[in-house]
Amino acid sequence: MRLSPELRSALQTVGNASIGVGLGMSVLVVAFVVSQFAAGQGNVAQATSSPAPPVASAASVAIATPTLSTPSPSPTPAPTIAPTPTPTASPTATPDPLIVEAYSSGGKRYAALRVPVGYVFLAPIAGTVRVALYQLIDGQVRVGSSVPSLPFFPYVTLESTDRRVIYRPAALNADTELLLKNGDRAEVGTALFKTIGDGASSWRTFYDRGMTANVIASVAALPSGAELDPVAFFTAR
Repeated sequence: MRLSPELRSALQTVGNASIGVGLGMSVLVVAFVVSQFAAGQGNVAQATSSPAPPVASAASVAIATPTLSTPSPSPTPAPTIAPTPTPTASPTATPDPLIVEAYSSGGKRYAALRVPVGYVFLAPIAGTVRVALYQLIDGQVRVGSSVPSLPFFPYVTLESTDRRVIYRPAALNADTELLLKNGDRAEVGTALFKTIGDGASSWRTFYDRGMTANVIASVAALPSGAELDPVAFFTAR
């Protein structure tokens, strides 16, 4: 049976298409086989090759190396600084408020002594204390009298083997307080009497109304009794 030209052309077209599809499928199969073979070769190469030694990174070394703890240094104690001693001020001697002035009467030399209230007269020499009490009665100086209405004025005598010092302070108990009694022994620096008022020496009542000093004193040498310079005696101490 003869095919018409149109049918022959259609069949030719279908055949060409089938051949093209077959060729395409063949190419795909070949490519698949080749890829599988290549993959198998890679797996074999990987399995048969010797493993490379592990490379230790700096981080892994740092982790694997044990950390040695360095002990903290003990704190060095601060040096102890000794406190600087405060210099002790030397005690300053209090100046003696005693004021000594020369005084004379009847051709004899005396020392007029002026002191503040509360001043204590100390023994300038060691010796025996003699106390005599005087009163002015009817214009006359009496010793050993006892008229309660009249003031008593003490004479305090300090006598050693070679000197005699006589003090003539103000009225007893009103201006003068005796600290030793008749017959007592005094050493150098022993308190003899104390000024407790601002009254003048008995010399004012007995002989000189212009006298204002607290005490009139005289000094004599023993056993001769010759007078010594009383101002030099008191100022030289």
